[in-house]
Amino acid sequence: MKKIVEQITKELSLRKPQALSLVKLDSILSNIKLRKESLDEIEAKLVGNIKFDTEFPSFTFALATGVGKTRLMGASIAYLHHKYGLKDFFILTPGETIYTKTIKNFTQGNKKYTLDGLTDFPLFNLITGENYEYSNFGNQLFDAINIYVFNIQKIFNERTDVEFKFHKYQETLGSSFAELLQKKDMVFLMDESHRYRGPKSIKAINHLRPILGLEFTATPASENVIYSYSLADAILDSKEALKSLGNGNGAKDGYIKIPYVIARSDDYTYQGDVELVKLEDGIRRHREKKVLIEEYCKNNKVPFVLPVTLVTTKSIQHAKDVKALIESDSFFKGYYKNKTLLVTSESEVDSINQLLHLEEPFPINKNEIVIHVDKLKEGWDVKNVYTIIPFRASISKTLIEQTIGRGLRLPFGELTGIETLDSLDIISHDNFAKVLSVAHEVAEGIEVKKADKREDLNTVEIKPTSDKSLLIEVPAIETKVYSTNDIAYFPIKVTLEELKKITPKLIKADIVSEQTEDIEKIEFKDEINPVNRIVRMIILEMTEFDISHKSILQKIVKHYLEQLKVEDSDLSKAIRLHEQTILNDILSQLKKKLQEKTKIEHKTSDEHLVFGPYFKSIKSSSKPLDKDKVDDSEIVDNILEGYKKSVYQAYIFDSVPEKILADSLEKDRAVISWLRLRNGQLPIKHIYGNYNPDFIVKTKDTNYLVEVKDKSKLDNKDKDVFQKAGQAREWCEIATKATGKKWVYKLLPHTTINKVDSFKGVISSAYKFE
Repeated sequence: MKKIVEQITKELSLRKPQALSLVKLDSILSNIKLRKESLDEIEAKLVGNIKFDTEFPSFTFALATGVGKTRLMGASIAYLHHKYGLKDFFILTPGETIYTKTIKNFTQGNKKYTLDGLTDFPLFNLITGENYEYSNFGNQLFDAINIYVFNIQKIFNERTDVEFKFHKYQETLGSSFAELLQKKDMVFLMDESHRYRGPKSIKAINHLRPILGLEFTATPASENVIYSYSLADAILDSKEALKSLGNGNGAKDGYIKIPYVIARSDDYTYQGDVELVKLEDGIRRHREKKVLIEEYCKNNKVPFVLPVTLVTTKSIQHAKDVKALIESDSFFKGYYKNKTLLVTSESEVDSINQLLHLEEPFPINKNEIVIHVDKLKEGWDVKNVYTIIPFRASISKTLIEQTIGRGLRLPFGELTGIETLDSLDIISHDNFAKVLSVAHEVAEGIEVKKADKREDLNTVEIKPTSDKSLLIEVPAIETKVYSTNDIAYFPIKVTLEELKKITPKLIKADIVSEQTEDIEKIEFKDEINPVNRIVRMIILEMTEFDISHKSILQKIVKHYLEQLKVEDSDLSKAIRLHEQTILNDILSQLKKKLQEKTKIEHKTSDEHLVFGPYFKSIKSSSKPLDKDKVDDSEIVDNILEGYKKSVYQAYIFDSVPEKILADSLEKDRAVISWLRLRNGQLPIKHIYGNYNPDFIVKTKDTNYLVEVKDKSKLDNKDKDVFQKAGQAREWCEIATKATGKKWVYKLLPHTTINKVDSFKGVISSAYKFE
């Protein structure tokens, strides 16, 4: 049955936290008997002191906002149907906004259909609070798959002596709707489940007699959490993914924007209107992001995403005053007139409709700023919110949590690798210390950035030369990555020094004196064999493995544990105390072994690289500079023009050595043409993602791919650098066969780049591969 989980994971392209949640659910349900075991019996079988506050077993997935709770909900429905044959799934939402969104998510044909991708999930009835009374459902509800979507208000009755509005007898159904549901083996799925912990909500839910509950929330309020992926986890993963992208690697585990609290580094209060300063700083950040988004979309040929700034105000009148200020002629010369949306409890239908279309392209949506009082909470999550300016006086954990959550989603579905576009800015000059303190409590890892006055950016177009003799014939090479889940026994080692000798004891520290002392050994109940315990966690953590790998994993883990300097009688205790450290050490070596078996194959196509225009964002005040008349301080981030032998006659360099090398290529008579590649222009696939070399150089007999690297990375044999180099060298072999002209890869230490040497002299100092 593991294959069901794997199939759903692949077909729905589940992210790692979603996939691990499904694996955890499968593991738990495989060991319990729904309907046949009491809650006490089920609780006794569960690891982690799980407790139910419902009259049926219910499990919570605590996933950070933006990670994809709705997708996991759909995956869970597909899994429960395929493995257990369940047909009835009741989705409960807390309010009208999430209710409406959820109906769209489960409407086939909608562009946000959450089950899109499943190959064999049958057609189903979608029953809502608006259509459940229709007579044609009466004969279908017992024979088909039914997905019910209701919000909590629709299942309550305003009277205190009954639980439901749909409790009355209906002739078309032969019973009340509630009684009909009670007869089913129904799964109850609760979105934002922390909103249903009140006595009346629990009573109403219990009344429907579901056999299983699944709860989805970023802020769990019960003791039934079986999988947790917190905001802090998500931020850390996005930071690591952004770092990986910056190094030219892929980024699989970044799912949200990275939130930053923005503060002023100066004493801005002397300027008078504190709110105006805060607004201006926030909108400058907004304008910078807008220009960078335009550049990104044009270069990557994706639809333009209009960024949105969200302003949270103190009252309806305050919201109106802020809107008047933003739309005034004095605020950025009146640019935001008719581009600012006000949403309050007094808002007209037209304003609400505009709110629902904020993700749509221009001219369907033209609003760049949304002002609200307390209207936009859970469920209002548009992907293009990049900046948040809170003016609320009160600062609570819930408020900060809701504020951050409104802007975490990724508008392009993945991180871009551009820090400014992969971040959410929360402008908080006043109340800064309090906001940061509460934000740190919500998610450790939120950082501070200084909001010094910033200059607007403009997007400029850089066109290729019209001289066709300078164009370089670069073959388009298709790449396929072949990976395997097969693992053979290998002599795994304990690589971490702290694990070479571990003792089963705890240490406590006085937070004032920082003195430490040992605590007596804690007795653990040895629930399962320590080898099996580690193997089980490996299978839960790595989706590449399933129960069929158990035997070989047991041998590997057994060999690992035998290297720990611990008496057999203390082994279980030691593992429990150092569990995560041990697991991480084993996982890293297992992943490395799988990567060793990953194969990359290159194949030429009939197409060639097209040198089209590209776009770059620069400061509005920047003017093109003559490449021969700039000093080193002017090289980075300015347009330098005047190149006659290059595919492009102007460039924006990221470093001084790049410009020095470009000038050398320009002067060298042996160089016919050259090109400084922009990111993504010539991606070469490797195990960890795509690699983009720095330059292409064309000479009479040879074309060169050139990469300039920090010499220390070459001296230290940086694994990532040489893995990329290996794929680039293989790419050159394929390109040589395809074009009939020799292609060679050169890896240059940055210390070899100077203003004197010819290109031949520079490459003579390139790294010598064995």
